[in-house]
Amino acid sequence: TETQLPYKSQLQVYAQKRHKDLPSYDTVRSGPPHAPLFRSTVTMDGRKFESPQDYHTTKEAEFAAARVALMSLCQEANPSEQMP
Repeated sequence: TETQLPYKSQLQVYAQKRHKDLPSYDTVRSGPPHAPLFRSTVTMDGRKFESPQDYHTTKEAEFAAARVALMSLCQEANPSEQMP
């Protein structure tokens, strides 16, 4: 089911069902070359959602940004409905 999909996939399905542009990710690298850190921002329907902290991989940073976006958008759509 949808609730078992990774957050990036859930966000894409959310956009498609609502006929919105697909989410786009912008990831910034920081830190030294031997220990890079990544922070990601996802843009969805003209709104930006940022990962809450730095992560060791771009995948983790994008996952976190997608989670922030999805939880925010779903809470706005259904304030009484909890995300998994």
